[in-house]
Amino acid sequence: MSQFLSNYRDFLKQATKSDKYHGFDVRALVRVEPMLSFLFHDWWRVNFNGLEKLPKEGPALIVGNSGSFLPWPATMLLYALMSSRVNPRRVHIVADMDWIKDERVFATFSELGFVPFSSANMKRLFSKGELVAIFPEGTAGLARPFSARERLIEFDWVKLLPAVEEGVPIFPIATLGCDEAIPVLTNLEKMAKLLSLPSFPITPFFPWLPFPFNLASLPTKWHMSILKPLSYERAEDRDLVEETSMKQSQFAEGEIQAELNRLLRSRWRAK
Repeated sequence: MSQFLSNYRDFLKQATKSDKYHGFDVRALVRVEPMLSFLFHDWWRVNFNGLEKLPKEGPALIVGNSGSFLPWPATMLLYALMSSRVNPRRVHIVADMDWIKDERVFATFSELGFVPFSSANMKRLFSKGELVAIFPEGTAGLARPFSARERLIEFDWVKLLPAVEEGVPIFPIATLGCDEAIPVLTNLEKMAKLLSLPSFPITPFFPWLPFPFNLASLPTKWHMSILKPLSYERAEDRDLVEETSMKQSQFAEGEIQAELNRLLRSRWRAK
């Protein structure tokens, strides 16, 4: 714990002032920090850009592509922010968590900073000046087949609605490499429905290997880029708010896809 305090002093100073309503526990981060550090620096060798674009204080929404049936892009964002020397901030990762029936699993996610999606939860966090991240491809993005890697699934614009209602700045984030790290061969929808899971992806490791080896990942190199904030005007009329949310969702999706395409072209030129 003392080493954690030394390494993440600035993050802890900021996190102690953060909203604890949803069960965040820094001790959970202490337990998983070695694994997150290994994945970030050694296994995926994440090249992370754009943290300086985020506000040092006040509310903001980060919108990204999913890329995995496990929330690895979210945890890499979490680690990048907590270890940043430029802008250390705690991030609340808003996600659909209704499918999690095991209370221990739910508690673990909550302790790390995951928050069940609802308009009320997001607005509460924004009112407290918190940084929020969301991945609006939803459960469909959790089992994207390898053949469709790096091609986004249409964003759920409703996930951006609370931010637009509150006039919160929205920052897209593009993640390249996560689709290749855990390639999904197919999704067994009937099995997922039987087990009350959002998806049941078949990968080269899952479910053929025993736990936890079935959650294995290939050591692909990742690129994560926070892009410039979307530009929009806050509206009061309900119809206009919904229209703005739809447009911002499309703009975020377009900006992320364009950045993924740019990163792919750079990779091909480098070969």
